[in-house]
Amino acid sequence: MKTQDLFDDLPESWREEWKDMPEYVQEDLTPYRVLNVRFRNDEDVAAFEALMGQKITEKQKTLWFPFAEPRRASIYRYVDES
Repeated sequence: MKTQDLFDDLPESWREEWKDMPEYVQEDLTPYRVLNVRFRNDEDVAAFEALMGQKITEKQKTLWFPFAEPRRASIYRYVDES
């Protein structure tokens, strides 16, 4: 199965428009491995928190081990300096 390239539907003139544009490399933020953990009760959650060394909130759905601050590529914006 061939994936569609971003530039497949554009006229060839895009090359001239993109000339001298800065390079952009998207950092891969996907985890190496994901594990779904289930708890029977609050005591089990507390024991897991102690083992992980991280606080787990009621609404929290994910965590990184070791702890990592949340990262989002969406915080970056293109700014036209002209």
